[in-house]
Amino acid sequence: MRKELILAAAAITLSFSLTGCVKVIEKGTEGQYTGEVAFDASANSSDDWSQISQEIKDNAKDIAEVLSGDGIGTAAAVSGTGEVTEFISKGPKNILTVTIDGYDGDETFMVQIGSVYSGTAIRDIQSVKTFESFTNQTEWSAYAKALNAEMHAQVIEPLALDDSVVGKKITFAGAATISGSEVTVTPVELSVE
Repeated sequence: MRKELILAAAAITLSFSLTGCVKVIEKGTEGQYTGEVAFDASANSSDDWSQISQEIKDNAKDIAEVLSGDGIGTAAAVSGTGEVTEFISKGPKNILTVTIDGYDGDETFMVQIGSVYSGTAIRDIQSVKTFESFTNQTEWSAYAKALNAEMHAQVIEPLALDDSVVGKKITFAGAATISGSEVTVTPVELSVE
């Protein structure tokens, strides 16, 4: 019995002495200890935006020439000018329909002006970061949405566009996609005359 008491006392003493070895880590500071930092899509897109927008502008080809040549494919860097024919408001998805200068094909041209954007065209045509730059598909998707949000803040919001833009000439550069006969441009540069 005495042996059991000594073992119990030793166990209690050991448990009290080990509690001093526990380090409490505050939530949000885990990365300091593990080296793993939570992914921040907004910070990534903000850091990359100027390089990505410049790359797209540098690679942009006249949209009329692209459509008359090899076409857009899945996505292409394009530029152009045209007259706004309609301001379409679909809740947070606003679109300008545009008649493109120098093009007489059957396609309908739309320029997305947000604040919600469809697609991942900006992410898909840039080469600053690839899928391998991210841990998983969730981060890759979040990066596309964050690039669209960065574009909205940098390019669209300063213009404060509304239906008074109808009839005006716009100049743009951006990422274009085509679905059927609809060409959609997500701009990285947009000006209104």
